[in-house]
Amino acid sequence: MEGILDRQKSKLKRAAKLMQILTKYGFEDFKSKLDNSNSNNNNADDSKIAQDTAFYERIRRAIEELGPTYVKFGQTLSTREDLFPTTLIKEFKKLQDNVMPGEIDLIPHLEKELEIVVADYFSEIDNTAIASASIAQTYKAKLQSGEDVILKVKRSGIKEMVSADLLLMKDIIELLTNYYSVVKEINLTHVFDAFAKNLQEELSFNNELKNIQLFARNFRDHKEIQTMQVYPKLSNDNILCISFINGVKINDKTAIQSLGLDPEKILDKCFELYLTQLLEHGFFHADPHPGNIFVTPTGKIAFIDLGAVAKMSPHDKELLEDFVVYFIYKDAPRLVNTLKKMALHVDIKDDKLLVRAFQELLDIINTHSLEELDIKALFSKFSHLLNDNNIIMPEHIYLLVKGIVLMEGIGRELSPSLNIVDKVKPYISKIATQRISLDKILKENIGTLWEMKRLLHSAPQSLTSIVDKLNNGEFKVSVNHREFERYRGQELRNNSLNRMLLIAAVLFIGACLLANIEQTAYLGISLISWILFLMSILVFIVMLIKKYKLND
Repeated sequence: MEGILDRQKSKLKRAAKLMQILTKYGFEDFKSKLDNSNSNNNNADDSKIAQDTAFYERIRRAIEELGPTYVKFGQTLSTREDLFPTTLIKEFKKLQDNVMPGEIDLIPHLEKELEIVVADYFSEIDNTAIASASIAQTYKAKLQSGEDVILKVKRSGIKEMVSADLLLMKDIIELLTNYYSVVKEINLTHVFDAFAKNLQEELSFNNELKNIQLFARNFRDHKEIQTMQVYPKLSNDNILCISFINGVKINDKTAIQSLGLDPEKILDKCFELYLTQLLEHGFFHADPHPGNIFVTPTGKIAFIDLGAVAKMSPHDKELLEDFVVYFIYKDAPRLVNTLKKMALHVDIKDDKLLVRAFQELLDIINTHSLEELDIKALFSKFSHLLNDNNIIMPEHIYLLVKGIVLMEGIGRELSPSLNIVDKVKPYISKIATQRISLDKILKENIGTLWEMKRLLHSAPQSLTSIVDKLNNGEFKVSVNHREFERYRGQELRNNSLNRMLLIAAVLFIGACLLANIEQTAYLGISLISWILFLMSILVFIVMLIKKYKLND
C-alpha cells in the first residue's frame, strides 16, 4: 500500500510540474490545434506556417524542460514521420539527451552501492564525468589488474521520476485518445506502450549487463568486431562496470583516415555486422547512431551502449528474412502477405490498392546508390502506407527502420556511392542456402522424425496384434463421435420436454371435459377439474424451468 501511495504522490508532483511548464509556454491553444489537425494544409499561407512553427518550437522547449522521460518520448516520435507534421518532426529531432553532470561523491557512492572497498578493486578513478545523459553519467577508471574501464552511474532518483512520468503520460494519452479522434487514429497508445517498455528496460543496468553478455556471445567467433566486457562483481542495477573501448566515431572520416584505415572498407564492415545482428542473431542494437559505434585503431568495429536493443523470436526472424527477400526482389504481393503475418493488427481497406502502392514503392529501388536513393523518404512512405491501412507492426520493426535510417546517415558521410542492395543480396543467398540445408531441415523436423522412428519401431508388433485379433474374431471398432453424442443428448432432452408438454395438455383437456360433471364444485367448475388444471399448470411450469436450465 505504501508503494502505491508513494507512486501516486510522485505522479501528483509531476502533474503539478507539467501544468506549471505548460502554462509557462502558453498552451491554451492546444485544443484548437488538435481540432484543426485534420484540416488540409496544402493551401496554408506563410503566416499559418510561421504560427505552426512557433507552436511546435514551444512544444519542443516544454519537452526539454519537462525532463528525460518526455525528451526520450519526443526522440521516439521523431522517427514517426507518418504520424506527425514535418515541422513538428524537425523540432523532435532537435531534442538532446545531453544534460549537465550532477555532483556525485563517486568513491563513497561506489562503496555504498557495491559494498566494497574501492581501493581493493580500483587503482585510479577519474571523478570528472566524461559523458552525461538523463539516465546516467559515465566515468573512466582503472582496475588494480591494469584494465581501463568505464563506470556508468545511474542518476539518483531517476527511476522514481521516470515511473511517475510514465504513469502520468499514460493517463494523458488515454484522455486524448478518448476525446480526440486524430489521437486515436495514430495509435498513440501503442507507440507509448512500446516506448514505456523499452525505457524501463533501459533503466535497468542488470538488463544492460545481460545484453552486453549476449551480444559478445553472438559475436564470439567474429574477428571484425570488438565487444565489451562486463564486470558483474563491480555492477548492480545502479552501477555498470564495462571495459573501455579506445576508438573514434564511425562517422569521423578524417579520424578514420588518420588511423591509416579505408573509410569505405570500415563502412562495409559496419554494415555487414549490422546485417548479421538483424538476419542471423535476431538481436540487434536499437540505437546505432554515430556516437554508439566506434572504430578501433586496429580497424575493428565496436557497438556500445546496449541499454536499448531489439529482440526477435525465431519465427519473427524468419518473417523478417522473408520480408527482406521480397523487398529486395520487388515481389509486392508476397511482401503484403508477409506484412499481414508480421503485424499485430491489420485493417486493410483494399488489398489490391495496397499491393499496387507497395509495387510503386519498390520501383523506387531501381536507383540503388545511397547518393540517389533517399532511404528516409522510402521508409517514410512505407510508414505512411502502414498507418493509412491501420497496420500495427511489432516494436522491433519500427526500431529496425530507425536503425537502417541511422546507418544510411553514416553511409552518406563515409561513402555516398555505397550500393545497399548489393550489400544485402549476399545475405539473401545465405538465407536461401540455410533454409534448404539438410542441417536446418533436420533441426526443424527432428520431432517428426523421432515420432516416425518410434512408429516404425512399434509397427510390426502392432500389426501382429491386429492380425491375431482378426483371426480370433476379437477385433472390434468403436466409434465415439463427440458431435454425434451432443446431438443425441439434445434429441433425448427434446423428447423428454415433448412428453412433459403432452402430459400437461392431456391433464388440461381432461380438466375441461370434466368441468361440468355433477360433483362438488367451486365457481361452477368441478373440484376434480380444478385439480387437473393445477396439475397441468404445474407440469407446464416444471417443463419451462427444465428448458430454461438446458438452454442456459
